[in-house]
Amino acid sequence: MQNRLGILERFDRWSDEIRELRDAGDRKGYFQQELPTLLQERSLFVPVMEAIVGGGEYPDVRPSTMFDSEIVLYRDPGRLFSVRFYLWGPGEYDPVHDHNSWGVIGTVLGTLDTVNYQRLDDGADERRAVLEECSRQFIPAGRTYAVFPLNRGIHRTGNASEPAIVQVGVYGENLTGRTYVNTFDVRTGEVNRLYLPHVKKRMLARRALELL
Repeated sequence: MQNRLGILERFDRWSDEIRELRDAGDRKGYFQQELPTLLQERSLFVPVMEAIVGGGEYPDVRPSTMFDSEIVLYRDPGRLFSVRFYLWGPGEYDPVHDHNSWGVIGTVLGTLDTVNYQRLDDGADERRAVLEECSRQFIPAGRTYAVFPLNRGIHRTGNASEPAIVQVGVYGENLTGRTYVNTFDVRTGEVNRLYLPHVKKRMLARRALELL
């Protein structure tokens, strides 16, 4: 319990300090300094993992998120950032996707595989894109990797061969106003919108209501 509260106290401190920073770049820089320290304090994450295994109240694994591996650890009351937890088994990756905000990600356990893509088309067709892999990085435990919004941040992350990876990401406020992220099929060029499940249900219900 003490360690679990310790990690929440850390997030609360971040929330207090981040309010003093008005620029998105400064906020991102703040977390590039703070997150590596947290990632190295592995004992703070032991109660989190034990609670997940034992079905504890925190963190709550029941709310649906965009990605199956994602668990929300903290939401800043002012909506300036959130902290998210990801668990990857061997060979597991998220889809190629973009972002609505800046982010700083790293791992507590394992080496994260990050594959970055450059968009070659002009984006005129929302349903199709031409992507090219432009870089690949392997991020060891305790190190971080910066994420950018929209086309600058198209990537995928996952686990190439580790027994397990524990990833933590801090993401800033929504800079785009979108309620979705784009996912990309690099082979076919197809682009799809990925919504939070409750947002998609509400959207489809509104559409159906108009037809009734």
